[in-house]
Amino acid sequence: MRQGIQAVGLSVVGVVVLAGLSGCTAAPTLDSYLSQEVSWSSCDAELLSPAEMQGEVFTAALDAGEVSCAHVRVPATYAGESTGAEFDLQLMRVGSADADMGTVFINPGGPGGSGVEQVQYSEFPAELLDHYSFIGFDPRGVNFSPFSDGREIRCDDEADLVTYFTGEVSPSTVAEYEENVVMSNEVITACEEANPLWWTLSTANVVQDLEVLRSVVTGDAPLNFIGSSYGTTIAGAYATEFPEHVGKVVLDSPTTVDDDLIASAAEDAAGNEAKLRLYLQGYADYAGISFDEAFARLMEMKQLADEDQLIGFAGIEPNPEYETAMVSSEALFLHGIQSLNYYPEADALEAFNIAMDNLISDRWNATFEWIALDMDGYDADGLEGGTLEDKTIIRSNEYEIMSIVNAMDYSPDELSAEDEDRLEAALVEAAPLWSQLTEDASGFEYDGEEEFLDWASFAREDDSIPDPPTTPVPRSNTSGKQLLIIGSLYESVTPYSFAQDTAELFKSPLITVETGVHAPAAGYNNACINDVLIRYFVSQENIQSVTCPEE
Repeated sequence: MRQGIQAVGLSVVGVVVLAGLSGCTAAPTLDSYLSQEVSWSSCDAELLSPAEMQGEVFTAALDAGEVSCAHVRVPATYAGESTGAEFDLQLMRVGSADADMGTVFINPGGPGGSGVEQVQYSEFPAELLDHYSFIGFDPRGVNFSPFSDGREIRCDDEADLVTYFTGEVSPSTVAEYEENVVMSNEVITACEEANPLWWTLSTANVVQDLEVLRSVVTGDAPLNFIGSSYGTTIAGAYATEFPEHVGKVVLDSPTTVDDDLIASAAEDAAGNEAKLRLYLQGYADYAGISFDEAFARLMEMKQLADEDQLIGFAGIEPNPEYETAMVSSEALFLHGIQSLNYYPEADALEAFNIAMDNLISDRWNATFEWIALDMDGYDADGLEGGTLEDKTIIRSNEYEIMSIVNAMDYSPDELSAEDEDRLEAALVEAAPLWSQLTEDASGFEYDGEEEFLDWASFAREDDSIPDPPTTPVPRSNTSGKQLLIIGSLYESVTPYSFAQDTAELFKSPLITVETGVHAPAAGYNNACINDVLIRYFVSQENIQSVTCPEE
C-alpha cells in the first residue's frame, strides 16, 4: 500500500542496516574539512554505468583520459553537537582538469538522484566542454556517498518491495484505514530505530556540503552549478546561504517557492490532471473511442486493481488463475501512471497505450509495474519470480533519501478541519479526473484523528534532533549575480508557474520552453537552450528572457 501511505503524507520504507552511529561529541569544526586535499584518479569500475547508458560525450572523454574521480569528506552535522560521523562524497569529473573557465557542478534532482550517473549520460555541448569541466556528485547518503565507514542509510530491499503489495491504497472502511496505520507505523518505526542518523539528510546540510566542495575543489572560484528539479532546491538554498560565492547558477524546472501549501498542492494536482487528460485523449485516438469511453476503461481497470484482480510480474502472491503471474497492486497501477509524467511525451503516450491494451485484454499490469518500480530505483527486470527468494532485488536507496530529505526540509503543522476542507475542494477543482482515479469507489473519507507516524513526528519527539521547519525556508538572491531559470510550458512534475515564481523571486531571466519535458536543459538536446547556456557560461552575456521551441 506504499502509495496510499504517501497520499497521507508518510514515507514508508523497510528495515535499514545502519546502526551504531549515535552518540554526540563536541561541536564540529570545519578547518580539517576545508583544508583537505582532493586527490583525483581514474574511476573504479563500479562507478561506471553500463555502456548503453553512457553518452557519446562521456565515452569520448573516457577514451581521452578526461574522466577522473575523487572523494571529499564532510561532517554528518554542521550545527549543534557532533555525531562523530562523516560522509564520503563521491565525485566524478568529465573534461579537462585545466579547463580555462573553471568547473560546473551538476545535480539531477530527486532527492536521491545520482550526479555520478548524470554526468555519464549528459551530452554536454562541445562549446561548454571546451572551457569547463563538469563534476557530478552524489549528495550525502545517495548511491556512492555513504558514511565514511562504508555503512549506508538504506532500507531492507525485501521489506521495501512488500510495501507496494500490502494494505489498501484507497481504504473503504475505518477498519481498512486502521490496518494501514498499524502496518505503516510498524515499518517506519523499525526503520527509524535502526537508522539513528537518518535526520542528517537535509537540503540544509547538502548546501553546506556543496560549499565544502566548492572550496576544496575550486579554491577561491565562485560556484557554478546546474540543478534540475530538486537540484534547483539545492541551488536556491545555496544562493540564499552563500551569496558571496555565487557564480553561474542554473535552475532547470524549479521546485515551488510558494509558501501557500494549498495553492501549491492545487498546482501540482492540476499538472497531474493535464497529463492524465493527455494520456486519455491519446489512448482514445489510438483506440478509436471517445475520451469519456477511455476514462471509463481506465476507471474499470482501477476498480479491478482495488479488488486485487490485476496481474503482473513483481508481486509477492501468486495469482490463482495464472501459473506464472502474480497478484498486482493498485499502488503500482496509480504510481505507474503518475511516473509517466517524467517521460518524454511521445514515450509516455506510447507506454500508456501499451499498458491499457494489456490491461483490457488480459488484466496485465506489467507496464505500469515496471515504470513505477523503475522510478523508485529498482532494477525492475529482476523482479520476476513466484516468491521473494526467487526474485533478484536490486535497487538504489533513492526512495528513503527522498522521504527523509523532504520531511526534514519542510513539514507543515497539521491542517485545521477548515483548511482540510479547503484543500480537498481545491484538489477536486484542479484535478477532477485525477481525484476520481485516486479515491475509493465507495467515497469513504476518514475524518478521525490522524494516527500515522512519519519522519517529522520522530524528529519532533526527540529533543536531540532538530525540528523540521513548519513553513518553507525563505529564498533570496542577494548575490548581485544573474541566475538562469528554465521552465517547460506544459510539464506537470514542476509546473511552469513554479518557474515563473522563481524567476520573479530571484530577479533573474526566465527561459520558457514550449514542451512538456521535465528538466528540459538536462538533456542538452535543445539547440535553443544550449545556445542560451553557451552565452551564459562562455560568452558571459547578460541573458534576457526568451522562449525556446520544442525540439
